[in-house]
Amino acid sequence: MLIAVLEKLPSEYSIYLNQINEGILQGVFPVTGYLNNYMGVSFHREVIKKYEKKGEKIFSITGVKIFNENIRKDVNLEIFFNNGVIAGVSSDVELIQSDLDLSKINIDFVKVKEITIEGTLKRKLLSWGIQNFNESEVFEVKVEERSMLHLRDLSDGDFLAIEDGDFYLISISLKEVLKISSIHYENIKMNLFDLLEDEIYSYIQE
Repeated sequence: MLIAVLEKLPSEYSIYLNQINEGILQGVFPVTGYLNNYMGVSFHREVIKKYEKKGEKIFSITGVKIFNENIRKDVNLEIFFNNGVIAGVSSDVELIQSDLDLSKINIDFVKVKEITIEGTLKRKLLSWGIQNFNESEVFEVKVEERSMLHLRDLSDGDFLAIEDGDFYLISISLKEVLKISSIHYENIKMNLFDLLEDEIYSYIQE
């Protein structure tokens, strides 16, 4: 589906089509609590290294319409981009590939929307002692009915999150919420983006 949509978009978005063709996407999975019918993605580490640009703002392309054969009408898609790569896609109905007619994609009214961090989220981070963060990576997520803030993407769809000042590693592959040992909190706060991924994984509480 993403390939079919990207092929319709202007050539300035062909870089994202190249990413998919080179195998950047390892998997697609539903993310609850962020947006309705939102599908996140996980990446192949070696490919994302080529395209990822840390610090680039998050933006989305809205207004993409695609015909749904099951409900016999167009559905609206919003495609998200973060750090120079595709980050996910949402729809106003549940996305089921077999229901979509990829020959009936309408991009006549697409818009680009820049997404910035809300002031309340920024104040939360500052109150927890996190001074440096990438605004494009901070957003609220629901994890096992708990509300957390996404802080940093890791490999294979995993990510670092915070809840009430406590840090967690959310493992997509293991489907687990892994608590970070509190002895590492200050180091994470001071070096959120300088830490190697292996270091972060080693901070998991025994």
